[in-house]
Amino acid sequence: MNTARSVKVDDSGSGPVDSSEQEGVFEGRVRVLLGQIGAAVRSIAASHADLLALLAQFADLRPPAAGREVLFDEFAPEDVAAVLGLSPQAAASQMLFACTVARRLPHAVEALKAGVLDLQRLRSLENAVRPLNDPLVAQVEARVLAGGARPTRGAFTDACRRAVHRLDPAGAAERARARKKERRVWVSPGEDGTSCLSAVLPADEATACYQRVDQITQGIAAHRTAEDTRSRDQIRADVLVDLLCGRTEHAVPLPCEVQVVVPVTVLLGLAEDPGEIPGYGPIPAAVAWEMAARPGSTWRRILTDPQGTLVEIADRRFPTAAQARHVRARNRNCVFPGCARTSQRADIDHTVAHATGGPTLTRNLGPTCRKHHRMKHSGRWRLTQPEKGTFVWTGPFGATLVTHPHSYIEPQHNSGTTGEGGDEPSGMTVSGWKIPHATQPPF
Repeated sequence: MNTARSVKVDDSGSGPVDSSEQEGVFEGRVRVLLGQIGAAVRSIAASHADLLALLAQFADLRPPAAGREVLFDEFAPEDVAAVLGLSPQAAASQMLFACTVARRLPHAVEALKAGVLDLQRLRSLENAVRPLNDPLVAQVEARVLAGGARPTRGAFTDACRRAVHRLDPAGAAERARARKKERRVWVSPGEDGTSCLSAVLPADEATACYQRVDQITQGIAAHRTAEDTRSRDQIRADVLVDLLCGRTEHAVPLPCEVQVVVPVTVLLGLAEDPGEIPGYGPIPAAVAWEMAARPGSTWRRILTDPQGTLVEIADRRFPTAAQARHVRARNRNCVFPGCARTSQRADIDHTVAHATGGPTLTRNLGPTCRKHHRMKHSGRWRLTQPEKGTFVWTGPFGATLVTHPHSYIEPQHNSGTTGEGGDEPSGMTVSGWKIPHATQPPF
């Protein structure tokens, strides 16, 4: 039997080169480089841990001669700044951070040293525990580290905030009330005739404002003429100005919904677990309860199993609106791990193509952003859904990534690599409702 094989002629005169051999060499090189990149990342994390330890040790130094201690403390940042190439103020900030994590988060620093965390994740954890006392800090540290690094820095930050809300619900509610008093709007001059208009608002109100702007933007983008070449970002900016200045039809009131998910035990006053605003993250239980109690709130029950996973809703040959709502509620983002595209702006894709016999059931559907939808069909990555809402991506060079269905108990554990640990779910019924509205050196 004849077997076709592609052969390329080597211009150097050393003879023909087998194309399959070339492909093997290429794939081998890719694997080696990916391994080296991973090793470099872990080495950088370990170096950051070493630097933090050295800065903390330097800050603890005290001169033996009496009277020199005050001078040493006062000018120590200048000494460090000269070595790091920073301003004295930045050097002092780095020293304070190093001393804080060395004293309050020793296990997290060890995780940094081992390459489990990176410096940005350590900063997120330190920022989350900053208002807590030392015993609570130790509890939050243990709870967060039990779940590992999470697939993205955003997911890790979300896990830190959620742990604080769970372990200090009363403090979280009080801090939320205090933060609300800090709401403000300001403008900062930019470059080339532009400025930045910023606002600090309660999370639900900020979400509602953005959703109204985005809702109008999507309508304009869907019906615009060929002459309108604005990007969606540009349209959003124009809509914001129109709304604030009362110009054109954009100022007409529109219905807007903000979804909030909260354990029913919180609403019954039996628990103080945090609620969640999709796209924002955890909010204190007291804030979630207050939002639920507002006049005009519309309730929609979401049924979950004891692990917090959404239960099947409907089945039909083509995805119905109910199926789409189910899939988007089950997987809140594009199912490629780490992709931040929300399911509301993603395609509802058949995991096994309908053309090859894949059924139009929620167990064979998942939200996939356009880029990762195309990536799946390119054949470079293989996608399976072994369980409803659990997606396994297998890369061309051996990587295996797993996305789990959104848990309405522990949302931070929705995606990652196989075997990632975390808090065990406690099992509860969950309810949701709609509210009509209104190069860092060296760290």
